[in-house]
Amino acid sequence: MIRLKRNRIEGLLFVTLFCFLAFAVPAGARDLPSDGIIAIVNDDVITLKDLRQYVASIYSQLKIENKSPEEIKEIMGDYEQKGLDKLIEDKLILAAANEKEMIIREEVVDRRIKEIKDRYASEDEFLQAISVEGLSVSDLRKKLIDQLKVKYIVDFQVRDKIFVNPQNVTEYYNKHMNEFERKTRMNLQSVFVSFEKHNKQEAHNRADEARARMIAGEDFSKIFKEYSDAASVGEIEQGQMVDAIENVVFNLKLEEVSLPVEVENGIYVFKAIGILPGKLQTLKEVKDQIYNKLFDAQFQSKFKEWVDLLRKKAYVEIK
Repeated sequence: MIRLKRNRIEGLLFVTLFCFLAFAVPAGARDLPSDGIIAIVNDDVITLKDLRQYVASIYSQLKIENKSPEEIKEIMGDYEQKGLDKLIEDKLILAAANEKEMIIREEVVDRRIKEIKDRYASEDEFLQAISVEGLSVSDLRKKLIDQLKVKYIVDFQVRDKIFVNPQNVTEYYNKHMNEFERKTRMNLQSVFVSFEKHNKQEAHNRADEARARMIAGEDFSKIFKEYSDAASVGEIEQGQMVDAIENVVFNLKLEEVSLPVEVENGIYVFKAIGILPGKLQTLKEVKDQIYNKLFDAQFQSKFKEWVDLLRKKAYVEIK
């Protein structure tokens, strides 16, 4: 992973990041000095500083790739628990690539550097960004070469040896049809009258008034503004709401207005303005999805077998 920033604002991430990284190292290593040795892989020493920089680079890369906060939280949670194992794994894979005397062509590295530069407004901004991270262009080239070596050796040893038989795709579809049932979706306009703002009788009266005006075809935005105490529900998929609501809304016809639906904290009135019926997706529609699922399962299994073999052949000591 290459630890870069797209602009000066990205630098603020690292202030937060190093606070976060106090929890991204093994518990026993937290009291070590920043250069304390925490593992040895063959002749390569791993310090606590190396681990922190490694995890920091992962976090930064995710930000650069514009991953959502939820995705970042999930991925970084994994690195909190397994950061050292993953760093050791990377070193073993790179060592395997170097044993093969793998050579990365200059034009491939140049192309990758250009892709990174294109994220910046200018050459100066790019140079400033890598300088802030303590890198020179030559340092960056070396990191990219190592990154590409890891990619190519994994492709050679694992990915290129995977084959997903089309028959297996069909068999998976036939055995897991329930995974490919697209549920009915409803697009709803809704008015919600809260029991916190109105007593029950008043809430029912307001719901009845709103319903009558919706049936009469008045402008919904006006009705909503006058009566609703919560946002309109909008589009929902069957299975997302409580039974009291689902039993009503998924039996509505297009443009039909529901009877008032009382829930624990208020009363809803719904109008169906769009219906997308559920259906079983065909094999043709989902074959690529199934192929990717089966490929990934094979990849994870074969990759683990290969890395376990690298570990057995190497000297690995965790302090």
